[in-house]
Amino acid sequence: MKQNVWQKQDLKTNKKPPDSLLLQIRKNFEPHSTSPYLDALVLLSHISAQPKSRVLANPSPNLTPEQQTELSLALNQVKGGIPLPYILGAWEFYQLSFHLTADVLIPRPETEGLIEKALKWLQDHPGRRTCLDLGTGSGCIAVTLAAKIPDLKLLATDRSYPATLVARKNAQNHKIDERINFLTCDLLTGFRTTVDLLIANLPYIPTEKLKSLRVYNTEPRLALDGGADGLASIRDVLEKAPGIMNPGGLILLEIDESKGDEAQKLTQSIFPRAEIKLEKDLSGMDRYLSIHIK
Repeated sequence: MKQNVWQKQDLKTNKKPPDSLLLQIRKNFEPHSTSPYLDALVLLSHISAQPKSRVLANPSPNLTPEQQTELSLALNQVKGGIPLPYILGAWEFYQLSFHLTADVLIPRPETEGLIEKALKWLQDHPGRRTCLDLGTGSGCIAVTLAAKIPDLKLLATDRSYPATLVARKNAQNHKIDERINFLTCDLLTGFRTTVDLLIANLPYIPTEKLKSLRVYNTEPRLALDGGADGLASIRDVLEKAPGIMNPGGLILLEIDESKGDEAQKLTQSIFPRAEIKLEKDLSGMDRYLSIHIK
């Protein structure tokens, strides 16, 4: 039996249409990202200079020759395992844009939870306005707090001089560099000042666990490696903290989700009279240690 003309047309239209540019980019991210579609969307939006909503509506935008070259270079970096924030040179944290280099950790959503707790405490205690951000990295904690609390006095430190330069640039970009003092030093060694709030996202991933993670080869290990038990830097800070905390002050720390009980016991041994809380992140993991000094 011969096929009629309509059947032939149906056979032609059954051919699979080519993937959109957005989906082609996604395929490059799949071996290297836990969110390949979102990363592809962010990259294409950045290169095409169009809002993400417009890229979603037109996932194959026309790119100029210069934009095509930029995309090719970016995808080569993706294939080389370089994280998207380093490729873009910037990343959003708490609705602010932060300049990034490979010298600093990529800001994570979990740390936004630490910011929320600090802001609430500062708003509830208007007389408490001195803050120390230890291990500032990109400066995302110090810059965000300064942007939200105009009368806050901040000191931000990092043991890495290149990281301190990145943090300073972010403060300059947000026009608050005159309100933050930046210092390159090793945690609390040699500190003589006292503060109301000590906040820190210190290296907290246990060394052996870190070796099994993707970030081991893509982000600065100095900012990730918490030693054998994940508490090396945290222990060092807590042991020195009694000498710099004002009475009634607060220490806020981000910790590894598997180290909640150990971190609490360590804190109780150093601050037996403090009010200590272990709180969870949005994923339900033990993530934040708050220490209210009596």
